[in-house]
Amino acid sequence: MALSSFGKILTVLDLFSVDRPVINVDIISQELGLSTPTSYRYLKELVSAELLQRLRGTSGDYTLGSKIAVLDYISRTTDPLVQISIPFMQEIVERTEFCCLLTHLNYDFCIDIHHELYKDVKLLSYGRGAPRPIFVGSSPKVIMSHLPKQKLLDYYQRFDEQFKSVGFASDENAFMIKMKKIKKQGFYFSNGELNPNIAGLSVPINFSSKEPPLALTLLASKNRFEFIDQNKMIAILHENAALIEKKCIEISAHENVLN
Repeated sequence: MALSSFGKILTVLDLFSVDRPVINVDIISQELGLSTPTSYRYLKELVSAELLQRLRGTSGDYTLGSKIAVLDYISRTTDPLVQISIPFMQEIVERTEFCCLLTHLNYDFCIDIHHELYKDVKLLSYGRGAPRPIFVGSSPKVIMSHLPKQKLLDYYQRFDEQFKSVGFASDENAFMIKMKKIKKQGFYFSNGELNPNIAGLSVPINFSSKEPPLALTLLASKNRFEFIDQNKMIAILHENAALIEKKCIEISAHENVLN
């Protein structure tokens, strides 16, 4: 599907990353295949919308604008799924003394949209909004396992070399078998996949029949996981995922009545 003019302008934002927080007109022209005048026009539109700002003292470098921070604040404080999940995540942390994550799967990566830490334990190497790979870790795998077959195949075809390199699946058939197994068992345990010293245990939150689930994850050191009853932890995650799902249904039903 062809992008609208507005959609094309927004593709400039995709050029930013933690490794590249600053861009200029040459980067836009080269990576998006645009003429220099068009690139300048896109920059002008984004600056006008406060989505970008020009860095003073440079010959034409740009970074993300103040509106991005405002939008992130609005998302953090008003996202219904996050607000519903927070009390349950806090309860999980109190009961388990583990960290708890709420994760969303994007097209090319997954991101944590909220986390609750146990006594400020420093386990998170990414954090809210930081993209991380979909081929390692428990969160993306438990989400992917609930996707339709064609979407699953699309992920495998785009990341087949990575899935092979980490030893998860040697071919498409092995990948599909593992995804089916994860969906059937209802959880996935990642032992040192993303970080060699960290383990994660995830279950899905099926908040909508029309969208992929979120992942509810317990995170702790690998050593800590060796001394706990994993089945009990899985039960706690499933219990709270079900409560979050129920709350989502109740709120949705209430909104439908009002409308």
